[in-house]
Amino acid sequence: MKLQSTRSQQNGLSISVYTGGFALIQESRYVKSDGLVEEVQFLDVAERIETDSIIVNGLDVLEQNYDYDLVSKGKLLERYIDRNVHVRNSETGEAVEMRLLSVAECIIGERADTKEIVIDPAGELILPALPEGLLLKPALVWKIAPAAVDQDIQVSYVTKSLEWHAHYTMEINDRGGFEFKAWVKILNRSGAHYKEADLSLVAGEVHREEEMNNNDSPLVYSRMHEPNKPAQALTDRFVYAVSRPVTIMNEQLKQLSLFSVHGVEFKRVYQIHSGVTHADIQLEFCNTQVNGVGMPLPEGIVKVYESGESGRVLFTGEDRIAHTAPGKNLCIHIGKALDITSDSYEKLREKHGVYEYITYVYKIENGKQESIRLLVQHTIYGQFWEMESSSHDYERKNSTEVEFVVRIHPLVKVELEFTYKVDIRREGRAY
Repeated sequence: MKLQSTRSQQNGLSISVYTGGFALIQESRYVKSDGLVEEVQFLDVAERIETDSIIVNGLDVLEQNYDYDLVSKGKLLERYIDRNVHVRNSETGEAVEMRLLSVAECIIGERADTKEIVIDPAGELILPALPEGLLLKPALVWKIAPAAVDQDIQVSYVTKSLEWHAHYTMEINDRGGFEFKAWVKILNRSGAHYKEADLSLVAGEVHREEEMNNNDSPLVYSRMHEPNKPAQALTDRFVYAVSRPVTIMNEQLKQLSLFSVHGVEFKRVYQIHSGVTHADIQLEFCNTQVNGVGMPLPEGIVKVYESGESGRVLFTGEDRIAHTAPGKNLCIHIGKALDITSDSYEKLREKHGVYEYITYVYKIENGKQESIRLLVQHTIYGQFWEMESSSHDYERKNSTEVEFVVRIHPLVKVELEFTYKVDIRREGRAY
């Protein structure tokens, strides 16, 4: 006999969703039969299941199939070819019997009484009982040695098209602190519903042979009733366990609150690059418990809000952050400062022996009503160089990058000038 198992028999469900657009489903069901069972149909599985990932515990499986030949108009009609069906006139209620000949491009039948061929008959098509083997839902079908079944079975599998992404909001208050909120959105296009599941979110790259696509879907919002557990370490990755059961319906985009913290300190940093007129604005804070955070932060977009002079809260920019471990600095680029300008140019270039001397100038203006600390990022096209002179402090960041620190009072213009020499011979250039 055949035994069907549905999600109504479920006594445990856990989902681990990965940032790569796939998930591990682990499900436990209690199944019981009235006699010997030779085939178990495990229904309500994901349509995007990876069949080579299935693990079954609790049954001695001899053969496994994934059947997804679901009921649709075309597939259903194909099962009735060369069988008799009825066409009923909706107005008179009269039914005509005919043998179904083809459903390829249109319905073609042969009347049982007159043997006339009818093409696309008008009326309601009445079919006999559902053909054997046509499933209403996707199913894992297992052949087992004949036995009575009365046990829990555990099934695990990987499905595509179930993904999560983190996103954040940073609200800056007028006291110099901020509120930092983390959310996750989960997109389910796996072809299955998951009700009251234990949900974990896995951050970190897992090697896969194909990449999943991100698409939009209707949005459902949900908040946690209690704070979520902090991220737990998994080898080379982090796992965020949601603190309550979560229902994720198919074709649904759900948002969950991950955490909300109040930070006590951040810095507003201004940066200028050569050839750029307006300074970049960057917000920086340290991901530490002392500063109100101190937990692994998954990759995601941060949207920043702060109060203007009128007291109204304004959206001031957004940036994507990388996975950020505790103790690391978080840097959020939110746009340009229109009142901090720069005009940069090469002032002088001359050769003396094996060296080429380059003098560069930045004319910087602070139009703000407050003092600022400006970082000037300059790229030197060459590896073998030395700084000869500079009007301001600097730090050599790497072989080609140097950073100057310029402090400017309100409504003041400042000129940064520096000269460096390049060893032409070591660079492999003619001299």
